[in-house]
Amino acid sequence: MLMKRILISLMGLLLPLAMFAQVKVSGTVNDATGSSLPGASIIQKGATKGTIADQDGKFNLEVSNENSILLVSFIGFEPQEARVGARRTFTFVLQESSSAMDEVVVVGYGTQKKSDVTGALINVTAKELTSRPVNNAFEALQGKAAGVDITSNERPGEIGKIYIRGKRSLNAGNDPLYVVDGIPLASGGIETLNPRDIESIDILKDASATAIYGSRGANGVILVTTKSGKSGAFSLNYSGTVTFETIQDKAPQMSASDYITWRRWAYYNSNTTKYAPGNQPTEANDRVIFANALDDTKTMDNVLSGWSNGQWDGAKVLNTDWTEFAKQTGITQEHTLSASGGSDKMRAYASFGYLNNEGTQVGQNYERYNAKLSVDITPKDWFNMGGSITASLSQQDYALR
Repeated sequence: MLMKRILISLMGLLLPLAMFAQVKVSGTVNDATGSSLPGASIIQKGATKGTIADQDGKFNLEVSNENSILLVSFIGFEPQEARVGARRTFTFVLQESSSAMDEVVVVGYGTQKKSDVTGALINVTAKELTSRPVNNAFEALQGKAAGVDITSNERPGEIGKIYIRGKRSLNAGNDPLYVVDGIPLASGGIETLNPRDIESIDILKDASATAIYGSRGANGVILVTTKSGKSGAFSLNYSGTVTFETIQDKAPQMSASDYITWRRWAYYNSNTTKYAPGNQPTEANDRVIFANALDDTKTMDNVLSGWSNGQWDGAKVLNTDWTEFAKQTGITQEHTLSASGGSDKMRAYASFGYLNNEGTQVGQNYERYNAKLSVDITPKDWFNMGGSITASLSQQDYALR
């Protein structure tokens, strides 16, 4: 009887120890696409025990007991918790955290809070760029970016100037640095891109945002990201616009009758005795005043057509609006055909664009062909390779006579 009591007492002492014995657990940490997250942090909540996932996202950890809670976290992803219980193997799938990614902006070789660079960085998305018919990226940016002044040019195929926070130099250049898909351009170049091929445009305005580009970014940096292939089913897209332009307002001009009156007064003011009175024209005076016109016959005949029975009627003079001979209705048509598709291993994007821009002045025209092909290959999770080819051919008619 005594031995039985001793055994029961020993079991009572050992049971709490068994309940709090260390437990070994293992598992993997992946993202939503199934890719491993090496370096993910796995700790026992409320304790100092922890480890990190290896290059395959796998981990091993000893926790205090089955009541322990695992806390898994990774930068840019929502953390997850799980109670150990009777399980010994875990698979964690972390979801991306948009709020966490928005809090930090990469600047040069470091990071800054987004609130510190909000005024220095502007992002214009593809939706905003194509919200209205435009011929080039400059026109697409007009009115979309605060602190960015863009002048326009009415001649088809020509662009204006772009100033980021005004002119910064009196003698040196004021053009910003253009970077397309990570490649700095020696001079300009984005005006030849098809706006339909642009994914987004980021404008870096301050020194803190342009740090990585050094002195080349003194006038600001314009980062252009073009479209690339997306994983998923093959998609074929077409977009096109047709616009009409005409001159709505023009500088007022003299009519033929106004010009005759103006010339009469000029002669009267030069010799008030010979051509007096100036406010009462006579046919005899007109024959003298317009005798030295460049085209005597036509000019004199037109002036004399206003005289009838010794009375002057300016409404009978033939009038010609010469601007009507030089202006026209400008028709602009733009067409883009693009294709995208691929898998997790390979993605491709291709597009072909055509632009024909007729000016509002006779003879002015701009025609452009664009082609783009990009391929991204990811045979392994740790290896990524890609290439992009962009071609543009344009022809401009200045209408010089």
